[in-house]
Amino acid sequence: MAKGFLVVDHVADVRIKAWGEGFADVFSQVAKGMWSVMFGEAQIPAIDRWHIEVTGIDMEDLLIAFLNEQLVLFDTDGLVMAHIEELTIEAGPDGEELRLEAVLCGAPVSQVDANINVQIKAATFHGLELTPTEAWVTFDV
Repeated sequence: MAKGFLVVDHVADVRIKAWGEGFADVFSQVAKGMWSVMFGEAQIPAIDRWHIEVTGIDMEDLLIAFLNEQLVLFDTDGLVMAHIEELTIEAGPDGEELRLEAVLCGAPVSQVDANINVQIKAATFHGLELTPTEAWVTFDV
């Protein structure tokens, strides 16, 4: 199965369908789609790397936390993702939560030669659908 994402028109928000070969691929494709909505086809330089770690009570919660953590980094530190270098999902130390660790590559927004197309406020649980090979995620804009 190929990997990818598709941005779907939605009444007041933006909705993305993403697919891949397992949760890590799907999570990566949703993130790629989110940044594509925000910056279009702009070439984001991969001049910085940063590590993020989020937890969730289930895969859906983990996906939303992963996406919203990236939006926080954009809003607070001005970081824009070019690609995901590493992404792992595993059970947390207590066995009751899931843990995602990722290394993202990108640049400060000041180094990006593009204007933001759409400001995404948050990834939401509204209409969220997630399987190991596909996701539908709605973003509040």
